[in-house]
Amino acid sequence: MTAGRFVADPFGGPGERMYRTGDVVRWRRSVGGPVLEYVGRSDFQVKIRGFRVELGEIESALLGYPGIDRAVVNTSGDRLAGYVVPAAGSLLDTAAVLAHARARLAPHMVPATVTVLDAVPVTANGKLDRAALPEPDFTAARAAYRAPRNVTEGVVAAAFAEGLGLDRVGLDDNYFTLGGTSLTATSVIARIAESSARAVPVQWIFTHPTPEALAHMIATAPEDPGAEDAADRSLDVLLPLRTSGTGSPVFCIHPAIGLAWCFTGLVQYLGDRPVYGLQSPALTDPDLRVDSLKDLAAGYVQRIRSVQPHGPYHLVGYSVGGQIAHEMAVQLAGDGDEVATLAMLDTHLTGGYGHPTEKPTVAALLAEFGAVVPGVEDAAPTTDRAVEALRRTGGLFAAVTADDLEAVHRVFTHTVDLALAHRPSTPIGLDLLYFGAADSVDAPTGIAAWRPHISGEIHEHAIPVSHQQMTSPEALAGIGPLLAQHVTLAERRLALSGNSARTEGTT
Repeated sequence: MTAGRFVADPFGGPGERMYRTGDVVRWRRSVGGPVLEYVGRSDFQVKIRGFRVELGEIESALLGYPGIDRAVVNTSGDRLAGYVVPAAGSLLDTAAVLAHARARLAPHMVPATVTVLDAVPVTANGKLDRAALPEPDFTAARAAYRAPRNVTEGVVAAAFAEGLGLDRVGLDDNYFTLGGTSLTATSVIARIAESSARAVPVQWIFTHPTPEALAHMIATAPEDPGAEDAADRSLDVLLPLRTSGTGSPVFCIHPAIGLAWCFTGLVQYLGDRPVYGLQSPALTDPDLRVDSLKDLAAGYVQRIRSVQPHGPYHLVGYSVGGQIAHEMAVQLAGDGDEVATLAMLDTHLTGGYGHPTEKPTVAALLAEFGAVVPGVEDAAPTTDRAVEALRRTGGLFAAVTADDLEAVHRVFTHTVDLALAHRPSTPIGLDLLYFGAADSVDAPTGIAAWRPHISGEIHEHAIPVSHQQMTSPEALAGIGPLLAQHVTLAERRLALSGNSARTEGTT
């Protein structure tokens, strides 16, 4: 701690030191020359939904908005609340202030609300009194309340309110805007399905996030005669996350655990297009033997062609799934099909880098679920404890048995072995959209290892979360819009090139 505070003085002689105060300041020009302006503290950290957050950094971003004289950020439960004092004569639009913050901060650092104050409360000695800050109104930006009009709307609104800890939720209130996450969504959907006495796929809440829209979907969508087998179908190789849409489908390839459930939170960002998850066939066929990642990818290519016979294809892989997606792209391109999107979520090319090959434990398996499933407190949980943790999550996880988890663990171990043995080729003209995790920046197994195997352009984005949190709501809030934009632009370029080719042919 002493070494961290008393640092070497770059302007002094040997052994001389400077004191690191922890104050955040910035230079300002003035008539008399540059002056230092105090911004806040750099060492006031809080933890929000597992993320370490520097409140001073957020306050500095808010202060960058024109017309703000003072900014304070505080915590309220698991949310961040911003408070701003306008400069004399300024009228602040809090929605514009939040938009300004979103453009400059990681998703998990953006305050849920901003409150305008005449002045910040201070203690007797003139320091900020955080305890005296007014309670933030997280419902201020909500639509005008519309009450449910029928039983189904009432069931959905009540489930939303209970899951969000609110007194009431109106028909136009968006579940995710009010603070809902893909994790809490699974338990809310389970509650709705129980109350409405019918199967309600968890992905519906991502495509129909208001009580009115979701209730209409429940009331009008034909019930699947095989709904009682939903738990079994949730392990199908091709998992439909959304089957409708006018755009080309997006196919999401599973991480090492073999399950694609973690992609449910991505659906809401991808616009009007189908979205499918690809899951290990060994989950439902324990006797199946796949000898290489190339063989596994070939099977997945056949599956996606069953719903989309020809390109352009959009492939997204998380962790080991990125390796599989790359091999699928190699095979599709080799057959003359267009691969418009190859995206990886923190995929490491571990073969040849001395990666450990110990058999993954149950604890490692739970960690692979990442932010989708809360872990257990034990350092080395048993299978039964892990199953209980999954069941508490609800939704798709509610019906998981010990046998299911054993199958997932078996797939996990085997997929890691396949990934370690795989040596990728380099298809011609293939671009890569790469999202790297904060805990693997500059890792030799990350984007650096992929560069020799990508002949096209590489678009890299850093996501301020750990590897296991790459499909958390905070991460997907950053990944989703960028991926959607990339997919849309790729399709637009292909359409333009097709039109150009037809014009040249006519000429």
